[in-house]
Parts: sequence; structure tokens; C-alpha cells
Amino acid sequence: MMSRRTLLAAAGLIATPAVLRAQDARTLRIGSALDPQHPIIIGARRMADRLEELSGGRLKAAIFPSSQLGAQREMWQNVQAGVLDGVIDASANMVNFVGQFGVLDLPYLVPDSAAAFRLLDGPVAETELVNRAAGSGFRVVNFWEVTFRNIYTRRPVNQMADLRGLKIRVIPNPSFIALFRALGAAPTPMAFGEIYTALQQGVIDGAENDNVTYLSSRHAEVARNLAITNHMMLVNTFVMSERQFTRLSADQRGWIREASLVGRAAVTAEREGREQRALADIAAAGVTITRPDLAPFIEAGRRTYEQSEERLGRDLVARFAAAARA
Repeated sequence: MMSRRTLLAAAGLIATPAVLRAQDARTLRIGSALDPQHPIIIGARRMADRLEELSGGRLKAAIFPSSQLGAQREMWQNVQAGVLDGVIDASANMVNFVGQFGVLDLPYLVPDSAAAFRLLDGPVAETELVNRAAGSGFRVVNFWEVTFRNIYTRRPVNQMADLRGLKIRVIPNPSFIALFRALGAAPTPMAFGEIYTALQQGVIDGAENDNVTYLSSRHAEVARNLAITNHMMLVNTFVMSERQFTRLSADQRGWIREASLVGRAAVTAEREGREQRALADIAAAGVTITRPDLAPFIEAGRRTYEQSEERLGRDLVARFAAAARA
């Protein structure tokens, strides 16, 4: 014979443990402009799986790629306001809200990704970037990915002079704009999701990004020339709303941090495999690959450092430059 409690539970008048767990469960909404097959999104899905495992289903993450939750700036604004739980995007877009992040956009700041992560996970970045971001409404959970960017265009770039007057899409960021002006191009800020059509219709002459994104975004279909310039690193970062993050319990915050590192490891593994294949796949796709002399590019990039010092402060630029060499 069923007990009174069992009868009440069956009638839906009291909550069973399973029902309580379902009621207590929370799903974090995390957006990105990147496509579903990008290494970042693959890592994000792995993070979501690990978060559900760690929490026993009490905390989940729903990943929305391809700008489903809005254009990049809109997502950042919504994260800052606490309307959106998180975004995984280029730190260069953080510059619009926390100007000091512009120090990561100095041309040719670090030689490789290993040096970049030593810088990003170190004390200077913690003090000058992570802590400042929290004060502006953003919780930097982890820096996830470092890539180096090249230029792709509708006509070949064999030397810096070939960029003169070309409309090149850039991230809406002062350092990117300053660099491409110094290179003689016409920098054109534009949301990531608009690039393909703009290239296809001739609204812009080119854009710049890492090789894997160039392929995965299908931009190689409409910009058939790739110049290897490695002009800047781009740091993709998992950022949560500080307002929403601080409302979570200590356990929940710990689960997110642990799951985030699992996601970052998945991104690194996926990125390494793809980078090895990327140039071969680009060449196989019939793209013209050029390798211009970088000396003029480097000289032009260094001329922008003084502008960065005026905007960011000479001390900040000097500290990061020194830490990058350490």
C-alpha cells in the first residue's frame, strides 16, 4: 500500500528529489559569433558537457554560435548588463568597454602562442586586465585561444604597397584601425557575421583573421588570396557577466572554472590539429598564398606603439612588452 507521501508525490502535490533537482537546475546562455565547427565552439560544447557532469545536471551551459544571440557588440553589451550570461569572443572587442585590453593588440607583441599564454596567465595580465574587467561588469573566466592573423583579399598582396587604399574589414578596435592605416589600407570596422556578404558584393576588398577561421567561415570562397603577415595575435576569451557570476554559489563558480579549463584544453588540441592542415587545405582549395617581406609591416606596426601609449599609458605598454619578452 502506498504511503501518504508517495500518493501526494504521484499527484504532483509535493516535489520528489528528481523534481527538486530539475527545479534547481540553471542553464547559462553563452553566445559566440563563430561558426559551429570552429575550434572555439567545439571547446565550448566540451565545456558544457563537463559542467553538466560536475554539477550533476544542476548547472548547464547552452552554446549559441553564429551570432544567434546578436552581433558581437550587442552580445558584449548584454553580458555587461547581465542580460546574457556569457560570451566567447575576441578580447579585442573588450577594448570598447575596458580600454586597457588594447595592449594585447600591439603588432608583433609575442612570437608564438606559448609566449602568449605565459603572458596571459601571468600576474601582469591578472592585475591590469582581469581585475579591471571585473570592475566594468565582465568576469574573465579564462583566456581560451591565441591565434595569429593574416590578410585575405580579392586580389593578391605581394608587398605592403599592394594594400594601399584597399578596404579591409577589421575588428572595431583602435589598434587594428591604427595598424591598417599605417599599412596604407582603409580599415573598415564590421561585425564578423557580415564579412562573407560584404566580400561577395565587393563592399570590402579583404579582411584579416587566422587561417582556420578563414577556412571555417568560408571566406576563402569570396577572397581567394591569402598573405601571410602574422601581424597580430588574437586572444579568444571566455567572459561571463560579473553580475551573474557573483550571484552563483561558490560550488557553481568552481564548476565553471574547472569546466572552462577543460574547454580550453579541447580548443588547444583542436586548434593544433587544424593549424597543421590549414595551409595545405587552403592551397588545395586553389587560394593564392603570398609571403610578403615583413620588414615594412613590422616597421609600420611599431609606428603605432606611440599612439597606443597615448591611449593606454606608456607604463602599461612597457610592462606588457617586458612581460612578453620574459
